[in-house]
This record gives sequence, C-alpha cells and structure tokens, in this order.
Amino acid sequence: MKFKDISIQKKITLANFMMIVIPVMIVLLVMVGILFGILEGKGSGLTVTALEKFSSKTTNYQLQVMVDSLSEELVENAQPFAQGSAFLGVCEDMEGFGTEILVLDGTDILYRTPGASEREMLANAAEIGAGKGDTPLFLRNENGFVYRTQTDAAGTTYSVFVVNRGLAYDTGEYYVYEQIKTQLKILLVAMGGTAILIIVLTGVILSKKVSRSILAPLRQLSRATTEIRNGNLDYAVDFRSGDEMGQVCEEFDEMRRRLKKSVLLQQQYAREQQEMIAGISHDLLTPITSIKGYVSGIVDGIADTPEKQEHYLRTIYDTACDMDQLVENLFLFSKLGTDKMPFHMERTDLAAYLLHCCGELRLGIEKHDMELVFENRCAGHVWTKIDRAQLGRVLKNLADNSVKYRKKDASVKSRINIVLEDVGEGAVRIVFSDNGSGIGEAEAEKIFESFYRGDPARGNAAKGSGLGLSIARRIVMRMGGKIFAQGRPGLGLAVMIVLPRQGE
Repeated sequence: MKFKDISIQKKITLANFMMIVIPVMIVLLVMVGILFGILEGKGSGLTVTALEKFSSKTTNYQLQVMVDSLSEELVENAQPFAQGSAFLGVCEDMEGFGTEILVLDGTDILYRTPGASEREMLANAAEIGAGKGDTPLFLRNENGFVYRTQTDAAGTTYSVFVVNRGLAYDTGEYYVYEQIKTQLKILLVAMGGTAILIIVLTGVILSKKVSRSILAPLRQLSRATTEIRNGNLDYAVDFRSGDEMGQVCEEFDEMRRRLKKSVLLQQQYAREQQEMIAGISHDLLTPITSIKGYVSGIVDGIADTPEKQEHYLRTIYDTACDMDQLVENLFLFSKLGTDKMPFHMERTDLAAYLLHCCGELRLGIEKHDMELVFENRCAGHVWTKIDRAQLGRVLKNLADNSVKYRKKDASVKSRINIVLEDVGEGAVRIVFSDNGSGIGEAEAEKIFESFYRGDPARGNAAKGSGLGLSIARRIVMRMGGKIFAQGRPGLGLAVMIVLPRQGE
C-alpha cells in the first residue's frame, strides 16, 4: 500500500509516531556505535585510557563505596570503635593498601590509623591539593586521594578524614581523565544537538509529506470548482488515492459528470422545446390556411354548386379533425414528458393480449387494403406487467405510421407483421414490421424525435404530426421497456419493443 492510500488519520498518527521513533533509533544507533568502537579498542587513546582506569586497580567508585561505608557504620553502629566492629573491619581493609584514617569528635581523636600522625596526614592532604576546612571533600588526582566529611550520630558529630598518597593517578593520567570528561560533555552536547536536528528534520519531512497528500487534492478541488463555476464542465479532478481526500475527489468528479449530463439534457430539452414550438406553429399554420381558403371560397361564391359546397365543407371538417388530433397528441405528449399521466400497470399474458389487440388493429387497416399477421414464437404464457391501454396506443401509432408510409404500388400487397419472441435474460420482444417505404440507417433513431418526418421541408401534412413515435417511445419507457428501429430502405420499417418479463 502506498503512502497516499493510507487514511489521513493514520497518516497523522504515523507521522507523530515516526517523529519520536526515528530520532530515538538514530541516537541509539550512534551511541551503540560509539560504545562498540570503544570496546573494540577503536576509540581515541583518551577514551581507552579512561576505560582502563575504571576497569583496573582501585576505582573512584570503589573508594566512594568504602568511605560511605565508614560514615554509615558510625551512624548505624552504637559502638563503632568496639573490638570486632564492622567499622574497624572497613578501616583495616582500607589501611591494607596504605590508607590513613582519622576520626575526630570535635578535637578528640576517636580513631587513628596505627603509626599515622595527624600532622603528617594534614600535610599530605595539603600536598594532594585539599585545602583546610570542614567542607565535605572527595578528591583524587595525580598526587593522591583525600576524603573529608562530617557525620551526625546520636547527638555526636564525627569528622572523618582519609588520606592515601599511593592512590594517585599515573603521571599525566589525571589530566587525560579530565580531558575525557570534557570530551564526553562535548559529545553529549553534540548528540543532544544532533537529536534535536534529527527531530526537526523528521518533523519537517513528515509534515511536508502529510501536508502534500492533503494540499495537493485541495488545490485540484479548488481549481476544479473555479472551472465549473466558469462553465467548464469538462475539467476533471485528476487525483487518485485510497484515502479520504481521494474519495472526496472521486465523488466531486462524479458530481461534475452528473452535472454535465444534467446540463446537456437541459440543453437538449430546450432544443426539443424550440423544435416543438416550431413544429406546432408549422403544423397548425398549414391546416388553418387550408380552412381559411375553403371558407373564403364559400363566402366569395366560388363554391357555387351544392356539390362544391359539400366538398369544401367536408374538407374543412376533415382538416379540423386533423387539428383536433394534433392538439390531443400534443396534450398527451406533454403529460408523458412531465410524468403526470397515470399508468395502470397490471400483470398480463402478452401473447393473449397481442392476439386480441391485432384483431382490433386488423379492422382499422383492412379498409386501406392492408393485411396484418401475428406470430407467437414463445411457448406457453408470456407474463409481463403493462398498461394495456397505453401499449395498445403504441401499437395503433405504429400501425397508423405503416398506413401513412405504405407503398402505392398496386402490385405489392401492403402488410404488417407482429412477432412475439423470447430474447432471454428475463425479457420478451415484440417485433413490428411492415413492407412500406422504409427508412435509412441514419434515420433509425431520429424517427422517435418529436415532429420528425422523413421530408425535411415538413410539407406533407398528410403524413401526420410527427408525434406518434415520440409518444410510443415515452410510453414504452414508462413501462420499463426499450424501443428502437432498424433502417431498411425500400424494404419497410422494423420496430422492436423489449419489455421485462414477469415470473410464471
């Protein structure tokens, strides 16, 4: 998984964790490396000398433990100077390697190393470098070792004084040790500064990494918002990741695509509305002009015989009926477009329904010397959910279209074929075909547009309003189906209606 695919919460948590872990691990590795180098004898001569001092002979730590034991025995033992006491045992151990010990109570000597002189001890202490006074002191250098302290026990103040000229560092070693301490201090400061620098660099790097994963998509979203506000709906947010910002970008881009689709549909709807207004104006203007002409002929006396008058009146009536049919289709088309027309869906055996419907259609087309043939290629019942009246309207519109565009060749019998067949995947198809003039491949989708006719000039009003197939498409879509056509120039029109099939 890439860093950009981690959730923002995990990124922040990981960044905070790594800002602590990385510097600590680096500092530990540096310290282990230094220690390893020292133990392997690869450190500086000063460092090796210091280790030898603490790993051989009598160390400062051992001396500190011994003199602390003296003070503790004075405090904890009621009779520290009695024969066989632990205090005297510690004194004997220290005196074994040349240490002189003096314990005073005020000015009274309570204990003094046999053979030692107080004056010589003070002189030795002065030569080692210990000044006079009662201030606690632990001093060891190239001249020897001096320890001085005061201890209170049971109301008595004991002064302990320890001197050993034989515990001096080797020549120059004391100064080497001091240099080592100075270098260790410098090393600690350097390591502390390095740790701080590593923490700062780690924080900066991780902060940039996290902020980049957040700010980059935000900049793209801001740019996309500006482009969409300016009307550019083609500007896509090109950011992909598995975190929350990636999801926001994907959802924003999905919103842009839907908005673009909505705008395109709105523009298409506006164009259709303009075309509808133009179509209505044209289709009403032609019959109105015809009615006005025939009425003028009657008024002006052109129809001067009863036969002419009857012909004129019949033409006016037929034209008015065509206008009435146009207005009715417009009203139906408008209701279908706004989804205000109720549909009464019911479970129907489509095969039985089509058989009955074809009988009614056959009565209407036989007067035009046409025949209709129905073929059921499905076995058993074909259950589907339809509005019986509206599907009947669709078939009637298709039949009227076939009548209007039938061939005028007397040698060819005009014919309509309706075939019901199963197409699988829970669907059934009605194939409505005729042997009329047909359409081209480019017109197969256009014929379902409102006010579309094959003649661009729209001069042949007898061919109808151009709304029949548009109404058919809207009805089929409202019933959950699909309708499309196949262009067959000179061979007739084939329209397929696919409806969802219901269970047995």
